[in-house]
Amino acid sequence: MIISDKRILNKTINYINKQDIDQKEKKKRIKNIEKIIKEKDIEKRYSKLYDMICDYLDYDFIERNFCGFKDNLCSRRRYMIEKGIKKDTYLNGCCHSYKEGKTCEHLKDGRCSIKNIACKLFTCPYLRLQGKNYSLNKIYLARYFFNFRQKFYIQNTYFVDKDVVLKGILERM
Repeated sequence: MIISDKRILNKTINYINKQDIDQKEKKKRIKNIEKIIKEKDIEKRYSKLYDMICDYLDYDFIERNFCGFKDNLCSRRRYMIEKGIKKDTYLNGCCHSYKEGKTCEHLKDGRCSIKNIACKLFTCPYLRLQGKNYSLNKIYLARYFFNFRQKFYIQNTYFVDKDVVLKGILERM
């Protein structure tokens, strides 16, 4: 283990230990970080890290039902319809673009067909007002592995597949 890996591991363990989660979850998270650090090939390491972050966000969004989907309508769209603000009944929440007038081409059978952290981090203003949002700095897997330039790039690169984003991450090391 090189010095920077040891530093990342120690800082992440300290961060995990400060979180209000049970011991079983803390151990699981530490194991995940150790798996990533064991990977010496930098491209494979970032690929594994990227997959873990996508899986974490997918699970968290579904588990918490952040968007409050009922009958394929998110809580924001239902609220707008109830208040008469908008009469739209677009399905699929933020995966439907008002501007483009269509649903994202990557949405297949109600699920995103690509792994894109920016899309998965996104929460609409309605949810953000309720305190429901994500930041790479709050995700234990990303907090110390990515530098500022990488985080900015990841958070602002929407609608493209993992391979494209990984290339950009590696260019910003």
